[in-house]
Amino acid sequence: MAKNAPHGATAGDRWGLGRAIRQADAGPGDAPHGRSAVGCGRGSRRGPPGRWAVAGPRHGVPSFPRGNDQAMPPSPPDRIPLARIVSPRSVAVIGASDDVGKFGGRVIHYLIKHGYGGRLLPINPNRPAIRGLPAFPGIAAAPGPVDVAILAVPVGLLLREIEACAEAGVGACIVITGKLADAGAEGAAIEARAVAAARAAGMRLVGPNCLGIFNVTDGAMLSSSLALEVETVRAGGIGMVSQSGALMGTLVSLGHRHDAGFSRCVSVGNQADLELCDVLEFLIEDAATSVITLYVEGLKDPARFAPLLLRARAAGKPVLCVKAGRSEAGAQAARSHTASLAGSHAAFAALCRDAGAVLLDDPAAMVLAADALDRLPRLPRAGMGVAVVASSGGSTVTTTDMLADYGLRLGEMGAATRAELRRWMPESHVHLPLDTGSFNDGTSEDGLAACIGAFLRDDDIGSVIVPMTTQPAMAARAAMLPPLAREGGRPLLYVMMAGEVGDAARARLRAAEFPFYDHAAQALAVQRALEQEAQGRGRAVLPPPARPPGLALPAALPQGALTEAEAKRLVAAFGIPVTREALATTAGDAVAAAEAIGFPVAMKGVSRAVVHKSDLGLVKLNLADADAVRAAHAALLAAPVPLEGVLVQEMARGAAELILGARHEPGLGPFVLVGSGGIWVEVLRDVQLAPAPLRPEDARAMLRRLAIWPVLAGARGRPALDTEAAAEALVRLSWLAADLGERLVELDLNPILLRAAGEGCIAVDGRATLA
Repeated sequence: MAKNAPHGATAGDRWGLGRAIRQADAGPGDAPHGRSAVGCGRGSRRGPPGRWAVAGPRHGVPSFPRGNDQAMPPSPPDRIPLARIVSPRSVAVIGASDDVGKFGGRVIHYLIKHGYGGRLLPINPNRPAIRGLPAFPGIAAAPGPVDVAILAVPVGLLLREIEACAEAGVGACIVITGKLADAGAEGAAIEARAVAAARAAGMRLVGPNCLGIFNVTDGAMLSSSLALEVETVRAGGIGMVSQSGALMGTLVSLGHRHDAGFSRCVSVGNQADLELCDVLEFLIEDAATSVITLYVEGLKDPARFAPLLLRARAAGKPVLCVKAGRSEAGAQAARSHTASLAGSHAAFAALCRDAGAVLLDDPAAMVLAADALDRLPRLPRAGMGVAVVASSGGSTVTTTDMLADYGLRLGEMGAATRAELRRWMPESHVHLPLDTGSFNDGTSEDGLAACIGAFLRDDDIGSVIVPMTTQPAMAARAAMLPPLAREGGRPLLYVMMAGEVGDAARARLRAAEFPFYDHAAQALAVQRALEQEAQGRGRAVLPPPARPPGLALPAALPQGALTEAEAKRLVAAFGIPVTREALATTAGDAVAAAEAIGFPVAMKGVSRAVVHKSDLGLVKLNLADADAVRAAHAALLAAPVPLEGVLVQEMARGAAELILGARHEPGLGPFVLVGSGGIWVEVLRDVQLAPAPLRPEDARAMLRRLAIWPVLAGARGRPALDTEAAAEALVRLSWLAADLGERLVELDLNPILLRAAGEGCIAVDGRATLA
């Protein structure tokens, strides 16, 4: 083992989550407060030990065959495992101060305030002591070993301090300093030199441009965030990785208001070394973490992301994610903020759905939903209804009115539930939503408990939402709910709609460690996330897609913008049906082609520069004879764009129009799209996206999610269309996208005409761009 390998970590144990933690950290007192570096106090949440242990060479270090030692380059020093960075035995604060108005002052203050139990080493050349602790003029003078150094220094001093830490054998640096790669070329150059110096010494970096780590489980608050001003942060099962340090602190603060509990929260900033996927992988293994939240601006190693989401799902740990850059303005802001390229949000959403993760728009809703997944029973299965129960007709009706906005529905009570409700109210009021003001003797605790218990046993009701308005005995009624939820084994979402007068009820729920919400929209957003988590959990783990036989790329591929004919030849090589057609340069050639194909025909002007041919009059349909073909040819040549020729093709017909598309999303890989096609595709935006390649069942599921699906399936007595043919074409296109890889910029087949069941489909137009 290299001499710098910390605390028994081996090169083959990437995060020190195997022997290095189980043996080297087993002794009491090694980690802060006598806990292991992986975590403690939540042993009931622990998954199978070592299930996802990572073996093999470290990230970025090449492997070589045995028996050729002389040819092997020297290995860099072993790096400290991420578990030791999160739970360090010793912390140096470079730029430490007594002034809590400064970054370094707050770091020292919060470490002491929140009970850090390891060695704390202030570094300041101008002070002999800080906060009663001996201070050292530089990291070289501090007694080692130092697991983590926190750097809160001006950017001009950063490289000097990084190099000093590397020389002193520091395991890792948390770099709060910003204005590096996030601020332009000059800062990017400093950041690159800092990374090179750290890597040469085997030292890890968190950040820069970050706010560090909240290790709530072990009381190691390695951060300057003002979110730590609170007296305590409650330990719990929510792990977090955020590319924004300020947002991470804000979300922890929001969680504190709702008494949510956190395990480890890591701000990765610019991801110059350690990146989001590294921490995600750690949290999947972390025994203290039961649910994982991510704030993503851009992925440094996108190929790792989807497999890690699948691993988290297999480990029973839901992953909730907010991705910045849904709008063009948001995407530009994300690029500026952390020097990360924000990829297509639609592609990212499809990737998350495919892997069973929950994608949300609102970071606050993400934390509240994570808290529900951490502390409440989970939905038994996806697709169940909701019961809304309150003593106020107004709150039940308004909450119910909002269900559809969140993609939710009221439950349908079974016979046993109805029988229980009849004990407490007139038959006329036995329905959902339930207004307990209709009870025969007024709202009673016994009746309320009996009805909620019945709902939590009902086969169609997955959860109960209880919006509470101002009324007598609010605190007592709130205290009834936690035992009911635990006994019922399903989520019960309590909404205290009142303001300050509801604080006593909130306090009772805090004492019971039970979540609550301040308005119905919060509860419904959480319920939607619980539904999405159940969908992902219930999605079958299927074998890899099977490649249809006979698919092969043409030997020579064109580059740049392809004509319609070139795009069709490409997809036809993968078995996708296309129209019979011929390219004509003269009117005589066009007539001959039309006669060979058979009237009526369509004619189109061929131009690589035109996307929407119909907008420029470059499409002529239903040409019934030679004279019509000659006239169309003359009209096309008179168009206001230069043409490479005229395409004569069969006049294909179908009962519905679809669009099939494919593209390689930078950083995420190949994707395919299906949707309502024709000239209104951009207006309707009825599309579904999925990573390629697809299984047939994946393609069918995409079609069923379209708004146009009822029409395709035969709504209102119409004949069903050949959706199996559309699914097969989509599968074949997905393999073409996978084979083209990064060469594929984009490809559209629009429209694909779908015919009656058993009669197939056919692509009548297409375009593509190949790199």
